[in-house]
Amino acid sequence: MGLEKRTIKIIVIVVVTIVILGGLLGLLLGLLLYPYYVVLEVWPRSLDDYRWDQPLIEFRPADSGSFHPWIQRTNDFLRVYETMVPESPPRAPCTTRERMHTMPRHPDCDQAMRLWDPCTIDMVYGYPMGTPCVFLRLSHVNYWTPHPYNYSMNLHIPPEMPKHIRDGMAAANGMDFIWVSCQGEFGADKENIGPIQYITGGLPPGFPLSRLHTADRIPYASRHLPEKDPGPLVGVFFKEPRRGVVINVECRIWARDIYYDGTGRTGRARFEIFVE
Repeated sequence: MGLEKRTIKIIVIVVVTIVILGGLLGLLLGLLLYPYYVVLEVWPRSLDDYRWDQPLIEFRPADSGSFHPWIQRTNDFLRVYETMVPESPPRAPCTTRERMHTMPRHPDCDQAMRLWDPCTIDMVYGYPMGTPCVFLRLSHVNYWTPHPYNYSMNLHIPPEMPKHIRDGMAAANGMDFIWVSCQGEFGADKENIGPIQYITGGLPPGFPLSRLHTADRIPYASRHLPEKDPGPLVGVFFKEPRRGVVINVECRIWARDIYYDGTGRTGRARFEIFVE
C-alpha cells in the first residue's frame, strides 16, 4: 500500500514537472520566435507607445500644425530610401525634400516622384486636401519562404480576393508578388473609408518577391542579419475619407501560406484615420 502511494506521488511530481517545463519552453520559444513572424508595418507611426504600431492619424486639413508631425514622421521613415538615381521601377519615393526647396532633381528621381504621386512630399502626402497617404512595408521575412498567389499555377484563388488584386495578377507578366489590400474594418468603416488607390511606383498592388530578402533568397547563416537594402513599399492613398468620424482601417497581405483570421498580427496591420 505504501509503495502504491509512493508510486502515485512520484507520477504526480513527474507530470507536474513536465507540465511546468513544457510551459516554460513554450514561453521561451514564443519569445524567441515572435520576431520571425511576417509583420506588415504601417507608417507613419505614432509617438504614443501604446499606439506605436496602430496609430490614430488625426489632423485638420486647414491647420498645417495639426498634420506637420505626421509629415515629419513620414519623412523620417522615408529618408533611408533617398537616392539621386532610384531603381526602375522605384521601390519608394526618392527624396523627402520638396521640389521648391531643392536644386533641380536628377531626371530619374523626378520620374520616380511622378510615379509615386500623390504619396510624395511634393503633395505633402495628401494631408492639406484631407486625403492622407500611408506607407506599408513587410518586415521579419528573413525566416519566411512565401507561397504567392498567381495565375501561372492551377491552384485555388480565394473568392473573397479583391478585384484589384485579381487585376494585378493578370498584369504581373510572370512576376510574383505578395499582394496587399486595405478596407474599413467594420461595417460603418467600409462606408466611410471611400475609394482607395495603391501607389507602387508603376507595379501591381503588392510587394515584388524579387525585392524581398526571404529565407529562400539568403543563406541560412545570414538570416539573423539586418537587410542591406530597405524593403519595397506600398503607398495607400485615401481619396475621399469621410470627415468627422474615426475610420478603422485594416490592411493585410495575401499569400497561400499566411492564414488570415482577423485577430492576429501576422501579415496584418491596423490603424485609424480621423480627418476633422
